[in-house]
Amino acid sequence: MRALVLVEPGRLELQSVPVPATDFSEILIRVEAATTCGTDLKAFRRGHPQIPMPGVLGHEYSGVVAEAGVGAQFLIGEAVMGVHSAPCRQCRWCERGQENLCESIMETKVLGSYAEFLLVPARIANLHVFRKPDTLSFALASLLEPLSCVMQGIRSFAHKEHSDVLVIGPGAVGLMFVAALRKLGMASVSLLGRNEARLEVGAGYGSETLKWDDVGGRTWDLVIECTGTVEVWERSIGLVRRGGTAVLFGGCPSGTKASFDTKTLHYGQVDVLSPFHFGTDAVQDARRLLLDTAFDLSPLLSGTRTLEEGPQVFQDLADGKGIKYVFTP
Repeated sequence: MRALVLVEPGRLELQSVPVPATDFSEILIRVEAATTCGTDLKAFRRGHPQIPMPGVLGHEYSGVVAEAGVGAQFLIGEAVMGVHSAPCRQCRWCERGQENLCESIMETKVLGSYAEFLLVPARIANLHVFRKPDTLSFALASLLEPLSCVMQGIRSFAHKEHSDVLVIGPGAVGLMFVAALRKLGMASVSLLGRNEARLEVGAGYGSETLKWDDVGGRTWDLVIECTGTVEVWERSIGLVRRGGTAVLFGGCPSGTKASFDTKTLHYGQVDVLSPFHFGTDAVQDARRLLLDTAFDLSPLLSGTRTLEEGPQVFQDLADGKGIKYVFTP
C-alpha cells in the first residue's frame, strides 16, 4: 500500500509498505480521510518522543472496514470513525478515573493513518471505534481524536464556574476549544493570536479576537493556552484573574522548563491545570458533539490533498498556511 513515511525531521517520503495482516478481533480500515495534526507537525519539524522514525505518520482517521478478524464487532463495508488509543481499564490510573494517564495507553496507540489502510487492534476497536452515520462526512469524522483531547481539557475545569474565557493560539485545537465552549453555552470567549485568517475563523464562532497588543491589563476567569511554547505558558498565568484558572494545554518540547511568579500563583490563588490526551468519557463527549448537525467544524478544514502532496502540506503548515488538511488516500 502507499503510505506517507516520516523518515527524519523535515523529510517525508511516499513509500510502498506491506498492508498489515488482520488478527483476532482486529479490524483493517480502508482510510477515507486522515486529517493533519499539530503533533504530527511537531514531529515533522523536530521529531517527537511518541512518534518513531522512520514510520508512517498520522493518527486521525475515518474509513471503511476492509477486513475484520474473528470476534470483531464490525462488519466488512461498515463506515467507521475512531481514535488511536484506548485505556486498559485495569491499571492504578484507570481504576482512579484517570484513563488518560493509563500506564499503557501510549505504548498501545495506533499510528499510520496517512496510508491506504490502517490496522486497529481489538483493545481500541472494541472501545473507541464507532459506526459513522451518513449525516457526517468522513473528513469531519476524522476529527474525533483532536476533539476528544479538547473535551478532556473541558472536563478538567467543568467543575468550576467561569464567566469569561481567553483561548491563546488560533490553531486547530484553539479553534476547537472556541467552537466547543460556544456550543456548550459559554457566552464570553476571546481568542488571542497573530494569524489573521485563523482569528477570522474564531470570530465566525462568535469569539472576540485579540492581538497581544490588545491585552493591556485585562484578566480572565479562565485562560487556555494552546500554543505549546514556554514563553506563552509563562505569560498565560498573568492573564488569569485572582481565583481563576489557567489551563496549560499545548505541549512544549521535551526538557524545557517554565517559570512563574509565585506571588501571582499563591496570593492570587490561581488554579493551574495541564490536561493530557483523553479518556473514554471525553471521547464520548466529542462523538456527541460531532454528531450534532448544529456543531460544524468544517471551517477548520483547509482542503483535501493526496499522499503525494504530503511534503508540501507539512511545509505549508510549518509556514502557517491553512489549519487542517485532509488526506484522501
